[in-house]
Amino acid sequence: MHNLAAQLLLSTALVSATVVMHLIGLGVLRRLVRLHLERFLLFVHLDRVIVPMGVVLGLFVVHGAEIWLYALTYRAMGLTDSLEEALFISTSSYSTIGEAAGLLPANWRLVGVLEGVNGMLLIGWSTAFLFQLLDHIMSDDEEVQAQKGAIARRRRAKK
Repeated sequence: MHNLAAQLLLSTALVSATVVMHLIGLGVLRRLVRLHLERFLLFVHLDRVIVPMGVVLGLFVVHGAEIWLYALTYRAMGLTDSLEEALFISTSSYSTIGEAAGLLPANWRLVGVLEGVNGMLLIGWSTAFLFQLLDHIMSDDEEVQAQKGAIARRRRAKK
């Protein structure tokens, strides 16, 4: 029972840390997109590629940092033999591929499984963020175009 409590406590701390990291990361990405749309507008069609690509790459960085947090924790606790193994286990678990549970020591495998649940939620959050952002900046609604960004499409008049 003692180890179960330790696993749950560690998992809670890691989930809390990754949620804070995610909040900060999404906030930074949102500000960068706003800054780009307000100050660095390129050709409209080029921005429709640059903004989504930048956001997706930014999301990879955010998720990568969260994966590294788990990997460094596994390594610091001596649960893996190498950093590469810790990164493999963490990435596998976070992305919900599911191989991590069998690779961590039996008395710590619950942390790997809970990392998978954490990763699934954070990836879902990122997906919602990406779709909301793309909808916002590429909206056809002419009435709120200025508020929604410089690359929003203008609605064509009906004939």
